[in-house]
Amino acid sequence: MATRRLILLRHAKSDWHSGAATDFDRPLNHRGRRDAPRVGRWLHSNNLYPDVIYCSSAARTRETLELVGTELDLTDVEINYLEELYHASDTEVVEIAEQYLLDQQNVMLIGHNPGFEMALLCLVPDVQIPSDGKLMTTCCVAVIDFDDIGTVTLTHLKRPDNS
Repeated sequence: MATRRLILLRHAKSDWHSGAATDFDRPLNHRGRRDAPRVGRWLHSNNLYPDVIYCSSAARTRETLELVGTELDLTDVEINYLEELYHASDTEVVEIAEQYLLDQQNVMLIGHNPGFEMALLCLVPDVQIPSDGKLMTTCCVAVIDFDDIGTVTLTHLKRPDNS
């Protein structure tokens, strides 16, 4: 069995003052619309292409995916929207990742905090917390590799401000 890769992508910055009827419908703000393509370019330049994407069905995660996709060719990538990723707990995020990594080598999940940050800490307990205390900021990407003998390695933790 080859190394499996999980790419966790937290949605880009959303607009709290958009007038959206619900949290679920909240769109991205200007910074979010700027950052998501930058992260797509970074993923492309590092050859980090998922085989399949599972994205929360919330508006801000769908919009993040769309904008990341403008810079990362997703033509041959299977995309699925999962309601259960909307505000999933860390346990739920880990369970979803494990379920889909059984059948796919490179899986991307797009979702929300605090579940994504806590799932990252669960999977990679020795991760270095940045000096500002924020692990998975908006539009942050965590790339985690799982090898055949059970070693889990955080290979990238990338924020859009340094893409």
